[in-house]
Amino acid sequence: MKKSPARAGSVQARDNGGRLLIVGDPRSGRRVARCLRDGSWSGLTVVGFIDAGHDSYRGRVGGGRQLAVHPQSDPVPVLGQVDRLSEWVDRVGATDLVIALSGRSARRLKARIDLLTRSDVRVHWIAEGASRSGRDRPSSPIGDHPPPWPWRGDRIAKRMMDILGAGIGLFLLSPLFAVVSAMILLTTGRPIFYTQVRVGQGGRPFRMFKFRSMRLDAEGTTGPIWASNHDDRCTRIGAWLRHTNIDELPQLFNVLTGEMTLVGPRPERPIFVEHFKEVMPDYDLRHAVPGGMTGWAQVHGWRGRTSLRKRIQYDLDYIQRWSFWFDFKVLFMTVQHVFWRKTAWSPPRKRRRPDR
Repeated sequence: MKKSPARAGSVQARDNGGRLLIVGDPRSGRRVARCLRDGSWSGLTVVGFIDAGHDSYRGRVGGGRQLAVHPQSDPVPVLGQVDRLSEWVDRVGATDLVIALSGRSARRLKARIDLLTRSDVRVHWIAEGASRSGRDRPSSPIGDHPPPWPWRGDRIAKRMMDILGAGIGLFLLSPLFAVVSAMILLTTGRPIFYTQVRVGQGGRPFRMFKFRSMRLDAEGTTGPIWASNHDDRCTRIGAWLRHTNIDELPQLFNVLTGEMTLVGPRPERPIFVEHFKEVMPDYDLRHAVPGGMTGWAQVHGWRGRTSLRKRIQYDLDYIQRWSFWFDFKVLFMTVQHVFWRKTAWSPPRKRRRPDR
């Protein structure tokens, strides 16, 4: 088995279409992800992540938890237990391992590395200190390579759900669209729709549709700023549209064209994205998936001028936990959030057994 020296700067690329498997705990894995996204390893595809911080987790390839490792590539599946490392290496056909551990955890893992059944796997040890300080950073293995097939299949199915949901939504809401369009036209004139550049999957900009809710010169004196409650830039009809979230419904067109999805991190404006990336190193990882009409952060009340750290926490948690049932759960919670302004979600109380 080929092993690289235990420092981040020793990692080198392969040009033979290699398959990379990352091993680490969530904390060190995030640090390594920030380092890995600075460049490109040609010919390597990230096929999975072994979460050494959760030994009890059992999962299947392409199902269960995921890890966002780069804003311009899809999240990779969290495969399962670290004590089954040799099995996972064989199952996904890994040619390279990146070990993002140090100290006692790294020493315990070294024994498992020595027991790998395949002798041609290259092992790259990334010292935690190197990845934290930013020195000797490795080039990124992510690039634009597609993820392993199971996650691609899930993404195709999610896309089909988006097309079906957006199509049905536009059909059922067409009378409402006509009424709202007439109200805007009669009270404030054209344009009826408002488009704004937002940052989507992979950092690609797109134009997001909304019903116009503000004056035409809304940012003429203020410049780009976040909207707020009781914003005096809103028109009379616009204030109602924003309060009911009806102004967001035209984004169903963005979902239909594939620029957005029904559920995902809310897309933000480029000027804010550049600022947030400077203050929050993990912020760009939310662009590993398409932006959504609603999201895990939004149903918990983290939108607009609220805690940026909380929003990133919920966005990355959504990416990691994604499933079809999770999407349906967020959509159901969105209905409760819109109609009843519900943002607090507590688990159901357990019934107490009567004393015998």
